[in-house]
Amino acid sequence: MTASEMIEKVKQNLSIQDDKRDLDISDMVLAVCDYCNLSQNYIPDILEPMIRRKIKGILDYEAANGTDYHPEVASIKEGDGSITWAQTDGNTKASIYGLSASDKAALRRHRRLRGYV
Repeated sequence: MTASEMIEKVKQNLSIQDDKRDLDISDMVLAVCDYCNLSQNYIPDILEPMIRRKIKGILDYEAANGTDYHPEVASIKEGDGSITWAQTDGNTKASIYGLSASDKAALRRHRRLRGYV
């Protein structure tokens, strides 16, 4: 499956009718291809559910919190004005919009040696 076919398949499975999310889907497809050292002309079909789940996570996050990033607060001290953010693997901006450690662990079995297709 090519990158453009993957984008259309993800849009079809998530029932996305417009082109507003094409860039997000394309970015995720390219991130997966880059991590796995895959050609954009051949992406295994088995990677579609992973890409679909990542895009669904982005859509759910933006539906709940808007397009801005709002990290969770762990503690607030009023004395000298200190705020501590709760940064876990699942709520950082990098893990929401990019590949988290658990995503990379799931993708490891699909990695290719650099230079091979």
